[in-house]
Amino acid sequence: MSNTYTKDSKIIIVGAGVFGLSNALHLAQNGYRNITVYDRLDFDANRYTLLHGADTASADINKIFRAQYAEKKHYQDLAFEAFEIWQKWNRDITLVPEEEAKRYTALRILDLCGMLRLDDQVGWEEIASRENFEKEGLAALRFDLDDPVDVNRARAAGFGSKIDYALDLKQTGVPKLRGALDATSGVLYASRACQYAKYLCTKLGVKFVLGGAKGTFSKFVYSDKNDTVVSGITTEDGQSHSADLVVISAGPWSTSLVPDLDGINEAASGNIAIFKIPEHRKDLREKYSSKNFPVVGWKTGHSREKDKCAGMFMFPIMEPEGYMKVIIRQTKYINPIQTEKGKVISIPKTENSSPPHTLLTKHIVDQLKDWISVFFPDLIGLPFESRVLWYTDTINNDYIYDFNPYKKNLFVACGGSGHAFKMLPVLGQFLVNKIEGKENLYTKLFRWKNPNEFEKDPNGLREKLNSSRIWDNQTLSTPKDYKFTKTTSKL
Repeated sequence: MSNTYTKDSKIIIVGAGVFGLSNALHLAQNGYRNITVYDRLDFDANRYTLLHGADTASADINKIFRAQYAEKKHYQDLAFEAFEIWQKWNRDITLVPEEEAKRYTALRILDLCGMLRLDDQVGWEEIASRENFEKEGLAALRFDLDDPVDVNRARAAGFGSKIDYALDLKQTGVPKLRGALDATSGVLYASRACQYAKYLCTKLGVKFVLGGAKGTFSKFVYSDKNDTVVSGITTEDGQSHSADLVVISAGPWSTSLVPDLDGINEAASGNIAIFKIPEHRKDLREKYSSKNFPVVGWKTGHSREKDKCAGMFMFPIMEPEGYMKVIIRQTKYINPIQTEKGKVISIPKTENSSPPHTLLTKHIVDQLKDWISVFFPDLIGLPFESRVLWYTDTINNDYIYDFNPYKKNLFVACGGSGHAFKMLPVLGQFLVNKIEGKENLYTKLFRWKNPNEFEKDPNGLREKLNSSRIWDNQTLSTPKDYKFTKTTSKL
């Protein structure tokens, strides 16, 4: 262990989302006894759900579990490590005390409903994914639509309705449809998972300060004249809280708290639409239940440049609530501002902003209408609502788990890049590894980056103030746009 930190060191974590929860849990499991987590949101009140005002990406109603990572097998390995813990949690959550169980809408976290990855062409990502499945001995859990043997295997394995959905779609709407059903993938019920992880942390002695001024980070406390040695934080109520180590796990707000992340970590918007299936529509609730319907991904391996048909994820119904969620993986907008010290950071605009932001851009809503008309025409006419969830992109889509090289006692754990939630059970081990001086493949992979190391900028972090993706320059939808009838698809 490093001489700097001991099991009794005072550790403050800013952010109680996926990274913050995982960090707190792994610290506590490894014997650290003085951990306090601060967050601006009152997760005890909003239950970690965007439907009740939780506006961070972790507080979603559901997320995808998948282990397919094309050529990045190290992430596939990490996902399967997390999968074992998700399965344990799925069993253990049924044993929580009655008072705790009342907080959840249902005592289930993981649903292995499978995922259909669909496209009208075969790309390198699907080919690499197939090769990795074969290497891991998982070929029997993958079913190609164009292989009659695989189709029959899927039906024999109980996935008939899921494979038939794609085959019917090929006949009625997308004649060049290609793809595969991955039976190792499924749905994580995110709000329940976060609540359960917080419960586990609390059982191990982790303290949470949530909501209002008392839970909201204001600034760092320094113990030197040059403001390089962090010794705690001040919250918006004016109270200072000392710490031997401060860990920033604030998701899309991380760069605004640690501007040194400029160039390697950026807040970018995600587009969510939610349909509510009425209770009296038992036909739709049965059709789109997870036992009959998988996660459906369309063109999910494509770039997200504006006006290109990439891509979409549709989830099965969340039970018992009856919600169906669509992720529209189109343009990821940014809200850049320039700091006094010349850094450019993107600040999320959410329903808790002033004014609130819940409406998607008109371009995104128009794309959604096209998709629904082709893929889910029986949802036309049902009301839907939307949320703008803000995620974090890094310069190369790897997480960041490292000490800030410019500040002492300041650690940063962020950069989900759209694939962190499934790793909640395992992420925090890399914080423990770093503070104990135990380097491994992942601590090296998740090191602090220098943006000049990278020739490519796939997520547009260098676009800055002249970007075409600036939120305020877009045409927003109106409530009228959220009502539609069948359209002519532009797929």
